[in-house]
Amino acid sequence: MQRRAASAALSRVPEAHSGETTKPGKRSHASKYIGMRQACNIMEAVAFAKFIGLPLVAHLTIHWSLTDVGDDPNGMLFAKVREGLDKWLERRGIMFAGVWARERQCRGQSDVEHCHLLFHLPVERRTGKKVAQVKDAILRLISLHGRGLTHDRVIDLTIWPDPDGKYLIKGGGSKVWKRFRLRKEHRRLQGVIHGKRCGVTENIGAAARRRRKDQQCSGSPSSFLAGDTEMSSGDGRALHRQLS
Repeated sequence: MQRRAASAALSRVPEAHSGETTKPGKRSHASKYIGMRQACNIMEAVAFAKFIGLPLVAHLTIHWSLTDVGDDPNGMLFAKVREGLDKWLERRGIMFAGVWARERQCRGQSDVEHCHLLFHLPVERRTGKKVAQVKDAILRLISLHGRGLTHDRVIDLTIWPDPDGKYLIKGGGSKVWKRFRLRKEHRRLQGVIHGKRCGVTENIGAAARRRRKDQQCSGSPSSFLAGDTEMSSGDGRALHRQLS
């Protein structure tokens, strides 16, 4: 019964809402695919996060069709969830580092948005009760901003040993697919998106990567480089202060 209810919710197209998050007469920029520059930024951020000891091992998928609000047409709800997760992790001494993408297809069943977030979790938070706490925190955030949940399949949180980030750029065009050698089954455009389509957190973004490169070129010591070593929560707090 639950599976049938979830399938029906995924396939429904929600009614238009009152426009609380967008001003009448204004339409945000729309894009049909992830551009090459955006794809490179995501892939470089994933590699950089691993290099500094913040591997992006947690893959979160959110289906807005399984919330009472029904959709997130301009990405504002997803932005609030990311902000809330950042604060929740920070209170526990964990740096929020991640890459994300918004998509508007769900296996061809609907025109409702879903989104992906690949983010860092320290080793001690990846299994058992600790990862369950992370999932519960995310569910509370989505319930808050989505005005309630219609099914627990609203999110999927998977921990991968060494993700490469390619799944998040599957909404790129043929040039992106070819350059990053995406699997054939992932080579599919992911609909028209209004507002920002994808992004990375500042601590692994282009500016942070340039600072690291400048330090290497100048020969100055870097106190935040973790190399291939996993960071503890305490190390993450120190890194947060230095990159802020």
